[in-house]
Amino acid sequence: MASTNSSTLILLTGATGHIGFRVLIHCLTAGYSVRAAVRSPSKATFLLTHPTIQRLNPGPRLTCVLVPDLAAPAAYNDAVTGAHYIIHIASPLMAARNVPAAQHAAFFIDPAVRGTLNMLQAAATCGTIRRVVITSSIAALIPVGQLNGKEPQPRAATAADRIPLAAAPYDSEFAAYAASKVAALAAAETWVRDQQPDFDVVHLHPSFVEGRNEIALSAREALKGTNALVLGIALGKRFDSIASATVLLEDVARAHVGALMPHVEGGRSYVLSQSTRWERVREVVAREFPEAVQKRVLPNCGNAETHVVEIEVGDTEEAFGFRHAGLEEQVRSVVGHYLELRAQGRASLRPGREQVRVGRQVRANA
Repeated sequence: MASTNSSTLILLTGATGHIGFRVLIHCLTAGYSVRAAVRSPSKATFLLTHPTIQRLNPGPRLTCVLVPDLAAPAAYNDAVTGAHYIIHIASPLMAARNVPAAQHAAFFIDPAVRGTLNMLQAAATCGTIRRVVITSSIAALIPVGQLNGKEPQPRAATAADRIPLAAAPYDSEFAAYAASKVAALAAAETWVRDQQPDFDVVHLHPSFVEGRNEIALSAREALKGTNALVLGIALGKRFDSIASATVLLEDVARAHVGALMPHVEGGRSYVLSQSTRWERVREVVAREFPEAVQKRVLPNCGNAETHVVEIEVGDTEEAFGFRHAGLEEQVRSVVGHYLELRAQGRASLRPGREQVRVGRQVRANA
């Protein structure tokens, strides 16, 4: 394991989420020290005792700090003390909670904006921060109508695009989520322009993130989030039209850590995405997991139509020095992990010989 960065401290938010956990792994593997901001002691315990973290044996290089409410005034002032970099991923996500339309702004937009501004203000007060990396979304660059196929896209989207904040009420949680990304990006860029801090800010804009979700502890949990798109098709679900933009989780994670490097230009945005044809998911599943398909573990009869969204990513790939992985690798990662978790779950229902022997001994002594 690299150790040259061990004296460099990263404050990381969102580490108990799909993207954040993988970013944490990349930070630790690169040798950085990480202070993870978490909302509760139980989340700190989850991180510190997770088997993947334990295998890395980070020791004192990984610590946790409690930040119960990211939107509270001065929420990060203590957490940021002594840090050199910030990777800010935490923000409200869609979670099938059926948030009432009247509460969309309070649930999605207000916390996203206040959390981002709190982090930037804490970084400015701290005085040791060199760069802040903020996780945004392509939804901050491309109008919802174009993402859902209801409006034509006049040209390919770029990382330099900015769109106006759509006014409430929003007709879906996705529209409210997208508005939160638009609002947070605008607020951050306005703050930087007005405050002229000593550090610079990089905004990363992933599309639909697909990849092994290591915080999922069961096959059911693996169906949460954007992985549900690939898994849904493999398991027989039929979707409406979906935008042709996905990105492998591994690419997203390494871009977050790579964004700390001085050769990556600061003060700008980078899009993380590649073109996907959703109709090809079943083809890839059948080729990569033939036994599971044959046994109907994966019915592989779902479907989704693709509406094409054009996005320029050449500048991202040049800056970070990698080509985005395609759909095949994304499907292998998502579906392979689902099958692993399913097998583990079934195995846990079958007691081994030692378990049976111990059980009999207990009953004999009772």
